[in-house]
Amino acid sequence: MESRTARRLRQLLLWGAGACLLVLFLPATVAVFVDARGHPYLTDRDRVPVEGAARLTPAELRRRWSGDLLGPPLDLPPDPGGEEGRYRRNLDAARDDLARGDVRHALESLRRLGQDRPGRPEALFLIAKVELERGHYAPAREAIEEILGTASPVADGWREAAAALADEIAAERALSESRPGARSPVRTRSSAHFRVTYDHRFARNDFGAAVLELLERVRSESLDRFGRRLRDPLAVKLYSRAHYLDRYGHRFGFATVGFYDGAIHVVSARHPRLELEALLVHEYLHALFHDALGSHRPFFLNEGIAESEEERVRGRSALSRRDWRELLEALRADGWIPLASLVRGFGGLEGGRSAAAYLESRAAVQLIENRFPGAVARWLERCAEGAHWEAAMEAETGWNLEQLERALSADVESRFVPDPLAAAGAQLSGAK
Repeated sequence: MESRTARRLRQLLLWGAGACLLVLFLPATVAVFVDARGHPYLTDRDRVPVEGAARLTPAELRRRWSGDLLGPPLDLPPDPGGEEGRYRRNLDAARDDLARGDVRHALESLRRLGQDRPGRPEALFLIAKVELERGHYAPAREAIEEILGTASPVADGWREAAAALADEIAAERALSESRPGARSPVRTRSSAHFRVTYDHRFARNDFGAAVLELLERVRSESLDRFGRRLRDPLAVKLYSRAHYLDRYGHRFGFATVGFYDGAIHVVSARHPRLELEALLVHEYLHALFHDALGSHRPFFLNEGIAESEEERVRGRSALSRRDWRELLEALRADGWIPLASLVRGFGGLEGGRSAAAYLESRAAVQLIENRFPGAVARWLERCAEGAHWEAAMEAETGWNLEQLERALSADVESRFVPDPLAAAGAQLSGAK
């Protein structure tokens, strides 16, 4: 039986499950390259398809996915049972905790795994990535050094990945330890539509031009998809992770990597790549939303639209089965957050509650677009013409806020087998 890893690899190579059978007939010289933005290329030649692209073996491609550098993590091969199976299940559980925003519990689990299996790199690598994202450079470096310093055999690609992450940690730490009051070199690049400012002292000379190219693509695609563009040039400010955390780490009460306040502020690596494109799409949609409505509210639609577009860029246009399952569990366990409470914002929500708010918001937008294709673009246009947001939504969908919530709850429930215990409880309550 073909493993899930092999299936997902072939899906990446041929961009569609229906074409996966062709892999069986590809010549032996077929090669996979990935460029600096994370875009894959399939070729039957050894020649590099685009400048800066690197050739990857299937093992390296899987390792990068598992490191969440190019896409969603792939499952390991079928559970073999015993200690190895237990290790994999605990690793998957920690990943699930991270996906829900429960970073504290995930790190506790990962550190136990690292201690119990010191020769394995997966848990240590995840610890390093999470601590780097939090701006905690010392524990990130310690975890990476355990991988690099082990005398045990390490699977293909992991040492290279660890060395690359160690370099990134060192660069970020160097930025964070700048002299108090010292200013990083500030560079600017401008076009007719954007003014980009960045403080990346280690950035290549073409960094600004590459970011402007990304922004122009984002602008063009948003115009095609929503029929809207900003009337005035937009300021875009990019930060190293260290500087962003120093300036804005406590602004929202939960972890962020970007925001829009009249200008776009985002975290960026030294080289533009898919992650930066996804963040720019997200924040540009916030700018379009504010331009149309003159406000960030309703916040759940603002975030739902931006999240949906960001995930589309990442190759995840629709919610996954796991996403729908989490929504169902929230409904059945009284963890659902009423949409009315998400109109003004997500303030006060932490960890899993914050993640749930984003997920509900995205699901609401997906429901609207599935039932009424193009409704979001038309809704934005109605709001830009002066209609109240709820009146504009009702004109496009026939739903007010309460009706939208009922439709969303029903949509979630319809994707799963009804809970017989809940149904029986409802009947008993009715009988009383």
